[in-house]
Amino acid sequence: MTAAMTSTHFTAPPRRPLVATLLLGLLALLAMSFPANAEYWTVAAEDHFPPYNYSFNGNRTGIDTEIVNALLKELGVTPVHRPLSWSEVVQAMDENTADIGFQFIASPARFAQYNMIGPFRTGTTVFMVRKDSTITFDRLEDLTPYRIGVVDGFSYAPDFDAATYLDKLASSSNVVNFRRLILGRVDVIIGDLHVLNYMAKQDGRLKDVRVLPKPAGLIPRYIALPKARKEKAERLQAAFVKLRDNGTIARILDNWLAE
Repeated sequence: MTAAMTSTHFTAPPRRPLVATLLLGLLALLAMSFPANAEYWTVAAEDHFPPYNYSFNGNRTGIDTEIVNALLKELGVTPVHRPLSWSEVVQAMDENTADIGFQFIASPARFAQYNMIGPFRTGTTVFMVRKDSTITFDRLEDLTPYRIGVVDGFSYAPDFDAATYLDKLASSSNVVNFRRLILGRVDVIIGDLHVLNYMAKQDGRLKDVRVLPKPAGLIPRYIALPKARKEKAERLQAAFVKLRDNGTIARILDNWLAE
């Protein structure tokens, strides 16, 4: 007797390649790491303006950067930093292509153009000369005979900015400006006290320059937002008031500027 033999054929589903499986797992982990409602703001600031904003080991840092990060953390917002030239920062505000920009000097025109938050600190604008220079400054008219280095697009102090009778030579950055001073291509440069001292230290030339005793001005600094981003400006203003009043901003300044 012959037994009837039947065979059943089973086809296994195709196996997913190992790389694809690992990739899907990684994407799932990333999805769990970031909340679905995470909020990101683009932050425009000058690329190299130490000690206020600059890059170190691939990260954005500096006094003002830390203040801005603290304000956004208070709002539960993640900053996306965009290091730019100063003219590009202004352009980003004018064209509404970034959420916030810093650090702006106040003027009636800027209050009309932007939502201005602050002031979050006050900077000291000074004149710097070579160590052996005999230049003195009491009134702006005292500087009429000299070549004064400035950075193109910067505002410094209202009286100085309006002094068209002064011989101002524009450069592309504070670094170029400082080196022009050292090389004797300008007689005086103007800028923020901490920025100019930082440049001198970085170049190993602190002993070769001096700051004139009288400042050009005490200048409040602001964060700007495009007019179209009023709701974000209101939120940022509330965070600023809170961190100013609870001492957070003062502590950041003290930590960076303590000698």
